[in-house]
Amino acid sequence: MKSLVLLLLVAVTVSSVVSKPLPEDSEAEVHKEFETWKVKYGKSYPSTEEEAKRKEMWLATRKRVMEHNTRAGNGLESYTMAVNHFADLTTEEVPKGLLPMPRPEEEEVDKEFEMWKTVNGKTYNSTEEEARRKEIWLATRARVMEHNKRAENGSESFTMGINYFSDMTFEEVPKGRLMVVFPTRDGGEEAEVDKEFEMWKVQHGKSYGSTEEEAKRKEIWLATRTRVMEHNKRAETGLESFTMGMNHLSDKTTAEVTGQRLQDREEAEVHKEFETWKVKYGKTYPSTEEEAKRKEIWLATRKMVTEHNKRAENGQESFTMAVNHFADLTTEEVPKGLLPME
Repeated sequence: MKSLVLLLLVAVTVSSVVSKPLPEDSEAEVHKEFETWKVKYGKSYPSTEEEAKRKEMWLATRKRVMEHNTRAGNGLESYTMAVNHFADLTTEEVPKGLLPMPRPEEEEVDKEFEMWKTVNGKTYNSTEEEARRKEIWLATRARVMEHNKRAENGSESFTMGINYFSDMTFEEVPKGRLMVVFPTRDGGEEAEVDKEFEMWKVQHGKSYGSTEEEAKRKEIWLATRTRVMEHNKRAETGLESFTMGMNHLSDKTTAEVTGQRLQDREEAEVHKEFETWKVKYGKTYPSTEEEAKRKEIWLATRKMVTEHNKRAENGQESFTMAVNHFADLTTEEVPKGLLPME
């Protein structure tokens, strides 16, 4: 299941913060971006002083948006943001109801952390220590969630969870790897495992073409189950910072899972490229249906550009091409005179 990144249409503004362009952008590039933004939203100012003041607010908004999107790219935010026509306004000037409200997910995560502390009997010596531990906990939580998303998409053969050690660094988690030896299964235990396998098949809608195929898949499932149980034993004794679980890929080999993982990774990279392109050109869409349609056009444009540039590398074309702000438009929608001549 592909994840949809919601583009938050807000202008995060400040009234007194002086912001400088981020290091990766030259002053000329940022100035050009500001001029393009003015044209896009029909902005004009009565004096150079007023323009300078508005540009400072725009720069502060831009910096805030870029920093947020960097965190989103690292999995620390659940959505991306973009600069819009309110970006040169102060908080007081933005029409009421258009400023971002406190995000429910932040409150939910805070509650989750407090509940986790209670369940695991966690207390800290100072607010600074708690803040540091919460950061580690959040990083562990993000890692577990990312892993479990891959598991949902078929790129991992097990799920993970957070536990008592989730606020500790790798160095702080007790060292060592204990070898957990499970007792040989007797008849009763074997029957329980068989029942567990049958329940797992029902849960994930599994069926196989032959008894031989089922026997093969059950062996893989048993190996995955053993690995998960050994890991969770180590987690119980403090040798791992998270727990694991079975999922619908537990009867797949590593090679089979890896193939799916590579495909998902490529799709994720292309999706990230699309999101970066949207931010770069200030693209927003009125609905998820419209965004899906525009993304399809963008993908077709990207494919055409990629194929052309491969031919250029092989000496079959005399120039290279690049994706620009028209990449989500059809041929009919691109302004006349901007398409390449025959």
